[in-house]
Amino acid sequence: MKIIKDKELLRSIAQQIDLFNTVGGGVSETYAEIKKYKKGAVINIWAAGVSPEAFKVILQNNQLTIISLLHSEENPEMAVPIFNRTYILPLQVELAKIEAVHQDGQLQIRLPYYNGVNEPREIEIKQL
Repeated sequence: MKIIKDKELLRSIAQQIDLFNTVGGGVSETYAEIKKYKKGAVINIWAAGVSPEAFKVILQNNQLTIISLLHSEENPEMAVPIFNRTYILPLQVELAKIEAVHQDGQLQIRLPYYNGVNEPREIEIKQL
């Protein structure tokens, strides 16, 4: 049996194993729910024991991605994803007014609709 002599490699592997064990045995499962209302929608994310700093909410075009990472205390550059979900937002969501709020272990992303989206309007016909 060969012994690994590179102590830095062993230390790195040990940190990764420790981090994965924490995820497997120390963190509850993240739960996501979408509620729709007349004026908008709300995405609720419950993740017990996950700090607000661990979440990232990224909007690119009409795609909203929510990520939560567990960082190693010993090596902040090492992280394991706890939650990663991407939503395709409908056209009626006013992208510039999306808000994210974290309170009592819950992340809430508010997706307001444009005013008057469901109201019919007559479109003027221009003559050329």
